[in-house]
Amino acid sequence: MIKILHTADLHLGKSLHEQSLAEDQAHALKQLTEILKAQEFHALIIAGDVYDRSIPSPEAVGLFSAFLADIKKLKSAPELLVIPGNHDSAVRLGYGKELFRSLGIHFVCDTQEAFRPAIILRGSEGDSCACFLLPFLGAGSLTNDEGEVLRSQAELAAEAAKRLDAAQKECRAQGASYAILAAHLFAGGGRESDSERIFLGGAEQVDMGMFAGFDYAALGHLHRFQKAGAKEGGAFAWYSGSPLAYSFDEAGGEKCFISLTLERGEVKADSIPVQPLRNMRRLEGNFRRFMTEPLQDEELKAAKNDYLEITLTGNELTENALSILKMRFPYLLSIHQEAALSSLQSGKDRTLNEEGAGRRDITADFKDFLAELYGEAEEDKVKLFNEIHAEAAGDGEV
Repeated sequence: MIKILHTADLHLGKSLHEQSLAEDQAHALKQLTEILKAQEFHALIIAGDVYDRSIPSPEAVGLFSAFLADIKKLKSAPELLVIPGNHDSAVRLGYGKELFRSLGIHFVCDTQEAFRPAIILRGSEGDSCACFLLPFLGAGSLTNDEGEVLRSQAELAAEAAKRLDAAQKECRAQGASYAILAAHLFAGGGRESDSERIFLGGAEQVDMGMFAGFDYAALGHLHRFQKAGAKEGGAFAWYSGSPLAYSFDEAGGEKCFISLTLERGEVKADSIPVQPLRNMRRLEGNFRRFMTEPLQDEELKAAKNDYLEITLTGNELTENALSILKMRFPYLLSIHQEAALSSLQSGKDRTLNEEGAGRRDITADFKDFLAELYGEAEEDKVKLFNEIHAEAAGDGEV
């Protein structure tokens, strides 16, 4: 039996609406370490996008470095199999790879290295698994048989699949019981999220059927946990998804690591839930609702320390809503007031489209403005406006 843990899209160094997620990411990595400590895995796959940027911050590099050190301190430390994603710099991620390889940490950042197994895992019962690691395929990273440089993801994947298929068949001929693939790509039909850097057009989507010769494909790039390919006998390709939600359209979605068991010629995939430090939630209601004591609203009580996106309903625009509500909800990151803004715009359109009424009374216009903005036209504001207007008119400015 061989056991492998699959994750991807760590995006270390990422922030959301200017909120650093370093603490949340450290919490997720600690859970990953605890899982590897509690169960004996032969390998851990990180299928790309280790960092959020090609030039990661010192904090992000330090976080990953500490994670690697924690893993190698484990009594039964797994082999680490890592590839770059489209957010990573392959050259930077692969720094020191020769030294790391001697420590059981395998960075495969050169596409040409993908066509021979990074490592052969051996189980307790004499079974073995050839692990192929395919980095993100940048334009021009492969050529076809005629020497033509390939640029689209579909063309690159087709060429890689042809070479990988021959390589995995050779490994099986030499006695490998299983062949698995780690890759960072956009599988056709996959469900994307707002937080991903998505390629446009069908030429950038990959038909996973080309990789059906593998027993399992551990994928990265799409942030939702989902099946990405099936063949006779069941699913063989999965996205583990990102361990944390990185956009509000992922709020409430399942976040997990994938545990693989290779035994008796079969591959079994089980999800292991990730418990985030803070949940990500979308809430809505009028401004008054969020100004009440959270103890009086069970949903607000549960969300008080979560990352929040709030949509304010109603036609009254609330000034400085984010600053005001952030005092009650410290991890509020985003406010939407589309209904109020739409109402304001409708009022402007009505004014501009009125015909035959001659010049409108400027005081009436100001009252309408106050009503749209605050829900009512307060007399003291109207009085002050009239005084200023009269003074300006007396100076010949109006």
